[in-house]
Amino acid sequence: MSSLLCLPAFSAYAALSFSLALALPATAQIGASAPRVQSDLKDIRMKAIASLPKAGGSASDRDGCPWRVAKPKSATAKLVAAQGWAVMADVPLGAYRAVGFAGRMEPGTSGTCNITQGNVALFDGDRLFALAYGKSAEDTSIGNLSLLEGGTVRVWDGDIVGAPVGDLRIDADGTVRLGKLADEESVCNGRAKVPNIYGMPIDKARQALAGKGWKPVRIKPDGESRQAGLIRRGIVEAESCAGTGLAYCSFSYTGVAGTLSLITAGEKGLPDAVGYDVKCR
Repeated sequence: MSSLLCLPAFSAYAALSFSLALALPATAQIGASAPRVQSDLKDIRMKAIASLPKAGGSASDRDGCPWRVAKPKSATAKLVAAQGWAVMADVPLGAYRAVGFAGRMEPGTSGTCNITQGNVALFDGDRLFALAYGKSAEDTSIGNLSLLEGGTVRVWDGDIVGAPVGDLRIDADGTVRLGKLADEESVCNGRAKVPNIYGMPIDKARQALAGKGWKPVRIKPDGESRQAGLIRRGIVEAESCAGTGLAYCSFSYTGVAGTLSLITAGEKGLPDAVGYDVKCR
């Protein structure tokens, strides 16, 4: 720290070329040795496939959020970029690689980005074997990827305020599965845990953190600001709040393994947790 067949979340421009690939039987698209893939999420599908179509539209559809575009370094990411897609992430998934990419990016307020036509390509070496995608070209089911301790790949949505939507794992039988978020994340080489606090109001999130040993750091109130108002309500770890945009606030905690900074968004009532960052000792 700290989103087709239905056609996949490729734009209508790519529909024709991609439908040709989908028309082939699965056995004609990938080898028998390819791993089985499965999505347990209703808004994201996974399909075994061996070829990637070119991105639709123009390059200008993908240049609105340059801070979200990663420079392709691995051979797999370069294969995706060569088809015109904007690569956002390229991370290992066991013996495989997961590449997150998108067809459209639109900048928003406070350095945010709305991502549509997002996908995750799975590679075995330089061989594409599966694709995860949303239900339509305009949904934001897939945005960025992040690698968790232990090798799980977290999939984030492409909304203005991004949220994690699922975890990519490899089952004991070798199936590559996209499932629900884990109840907790291991950090600092397993010395601490962070519970799944995404979307929780700050009063609930701080309780969940306390249950895993994260203690609030008492902060001095800043005049009559929103931060001071939160402290008066007992959220003594409120560190700072933005006065504009998405009204981000930060909160500080400490634990046996390091420190944790929690970020919330929202102007009304108690804001909701949208992200966190852990610094290990």
